[in-house]
Amino acid sequence: MSSIRYPAVGLAISVMALACLSNTPVPAAAPPSSSVAPSSWVPKPEQTVAEEALQVYGRYWQLSEQAEASPGGQDWRRSFAHVMADPALTTFVDELANLASIPARSTGEYRRSPRVRWVSMIEPARVVIVDCLDASVEHLVSDRPSEAGKNLDNPAQPRRYQLEAEVVRYSAPYHWLVQTIRPCREEPC
Repeated sequence: MSSIRYPAVGLAISVMALACLSNTPVPAAAPPSSSVAPSSWVPKPEQTVAEEALQVYGRYWQLSEQAEASPGGQDWRRSFAHVMADPALTTFVDELANLASIPARSTGEYRRSPRVRWVSMIEPARVVIVDCLDASVEHLVSDRPSEAGKNLDNPAQPRRYQLEAEVVRYSAPYHWLVQTIRPCREEPC
């Protein structure tokens, strides 16, 4: 494999990595004014919103490590629909299909240190999470019978880099989903 490999969700959207080049935090937006149409839902404080988004982001990572370890093991789209939305969902499922077709899988795990960059309380509420991915103990290995377990890691791929995720709260019923994932390979951490 000659391309630089990211967690499965990041491969097809590495073009979006340019958005990560701006380290300027976006200020949190003010809550909607009272002139907005009334709603039966009242926004929670920003800290609680950030914690909810981080919980969904954590569940996404738990599931993604399971999926990358067994990319052809099940219909992952159905599983990920509870924690992801498009465009991230389709990109991730497509990359899992690519891994299964090689066939290859991920071993080990990513070490992570997510933190909230900003929160917007304007509906739909959004939280941007910046994470430092350390893939030094995560590896891509072949599942071909003739080369089972062969390391397929690209030596040119950075093993530590930033990743930016946007988590959005969808309505009816309210739930959080990871909507975008942007690997920032130019930003080691």
